[in-house]
Amino acid sequence: MTTVRKFQVTFDCADPERVARFWCEVLGYVVPPPPAGFGSWEE
Repeated sequence: MTTVRKFQVTFDCADPERVARFWCEVLGYVVPPPPAGFGSWEE
């Protein structure tokens, strides 16, 4: 059986939202709408 290794990658950047948008585009991820009662994820 193959051994599974877990690892973590940390990205340090000046504009984390821009990096997040990049990876969403690359991976085809769609950001869900904010929870009920909130106008945005930043609230």
